[in-house]
Amino acid sequence: MYNLEEGRIFNEIKRRGAKRILLQFPEGLKPLGFKLAQRIEKETGTEVFLSGDPCYGACDLALMPKEFLEADLLVHIGHAAIPGEFTDENVMYVEARADISIESSMRQAVKMLQTEHVIGLASNVQHIHQLEKAKQILEENGKQVLVGRASGWLQYPGQVLGCDYGSIRAIAEKVDAIVVLSGGDFHALGIPLSTGKRTIVVDPFQDLAKDMTESCGRLLRKRWANIIKFKEAKRIGIILGLKSSQMNISLSRRVKELLEEKNYSVIILCATEVIPETLESFTDIDAYVEISCPRISTDDQERYRKPILNPEEVMIALGKKRWEDYTKGMSLEDWH
Repeated sequence: MYNLEEGRIFNEIKRRGAKRILLQFPEGLKPLGFKLAQRIEKETGTEVFLSGDPCYGACDLALMPKEFLEADLLVHIGHAAIPGEFTDENVMYVEARADISIESSMRQAVKMLQTEHVIGLASNVQHIHQLEKAKQILEENGKQVLVGRASGWLQYPGQVLGCDYGSIRAIAEKVDAIVVLSGGDFHALGIPLSTGKRTIVVDPFQDLAKDMTESCGRLLRKRWANIIKFKEAKRIGIILGLKSSQMNISLSRRVKELLEEKNYSVIILCATEVIPETLESFTDIDAYVEISCPRISTDDQERYRKPILNPEEVMIALGKKRWEDYTKGMSLEDWH
């Protein structure tokens, strides 16, 4: 189902003369790890370690474990390299493109787009090679299709990450709706939040197309409730992420200053892994600001007993930004 480019991995290991490999998978691809690790050992004679830590994206490289293990090469499966970032020559990205038909689920999406004419098209990296096929299906059904340029952390036109929707924002004002190729809701959910546009996720693995409007509405109502609760807090913990691309000390300090100006008591915490069980131990903290992966405060909010906001939501709580700007001008009632 996935192309793991095993031949390229074997050849690169041999070319480098690597003796010890660290193999890293994101959660959804971890079931492929055991077999690939054994094949690498058999084909190359190297010692392979399989990372058991969570992996949330292309930015979440296991660089520290690689250093501890003295591994010659980190093979990171499932994400595209981030342009200009993590240029360590001893890191190899393998994109794990999905080999599955999008035909049926795309035609379901077409039926859902009866009144929209100009469609924005996007994909996560697993389906980026299928964008042209998706574009063809839409155009055959009378749609005009736009694909946004790559920018920021994006490697390909039309690509989206959970934290970077630049390709979609570049065309958002020109389209009536957006179609995104992606397994599950994770990548799709961020698009209406970033653009305010109706978004249809095409999930080839489940052979379905799904309108994200209702899911986005539920999430926004929960975010507003968290902002209200945050305003009532007195003691705030700012969570500074320590992963390879998430450590933003200057932003943590700035948020701390803004909160203290409004008479909040504030402390900066630091954590490699942000999990509810750890935060619950700080019983004297009323609420949190999360400065690491921007999706933690939204996607995992139901796991936390106390309000946890991202920096943009803090600006709303402090009256420095309007909720309508955060939700692209749409009120809570619009997300029915």
